[in-house]
Formats: sequence, structure tokens, C-alpha cells
Amino acid sequence: MTQIVTVSPATAAYASLGMKTTTRSHTLFEERIHHWSEDAKVRGDARVLAVLNVIQPPALALALLTAPDLRPQVTVAEAQRRYDENGQEVPPDVD
Repeated sequence: MTQIVTVSPATAAYASLGMKTTTRSHTLFEERIHHWSEDAKVRGDARVLAVLNVIQPPALALALLTAPDLRPQVTVAEAQRRYDENGQEVPPDVD
């Protein structure tokens, strides 16, 4: 006994959507965390590497997004003064 089933192209396309692999774009936080990790590897910062090994980037991004206190710990003027006192240049991303 043979059963013949026909399916419309739209139904076939809809059914095949579940088989597709989806690629998720990286968020800005994940890119910054990745750069932070790479920088820590270059500097040999074991503490940062340990934190990043325990807390994976999506969880860390969520923690940063939902942090209750996002106010800076020092003012821009205070940070500039501290850089000047230590004879260091202000990093380019800090304004």
C-alpha cells in the first residue's frame, strides 16, 4: 500500500525553518568583553582571566546591563587628575 502526500511550497518552507541553524550577532557588550579578555591574555592578568572563565560573556553582559548602580565611581576631572599624577596618558576611549 502506498500513500502519496502533497505539500504546498509555502508549507514546506515553513516546516523547513525549524531545521535552519541561526547565527546570532554579537552584542556590543560581548565584543567589549572579548576585547577585554584578549587584552588580559596579552597583559597576563590572571585575575581577569579567572573571572572571565567563570562568568561567560552572555551572563557577564547581563550582569553589566542589570547592575543596580551604574554611576561612575569618580568624576571625569578626578580621573584626569589621577592620570596626570601618575604620569600616564588617558586611554583613547576615556573622555
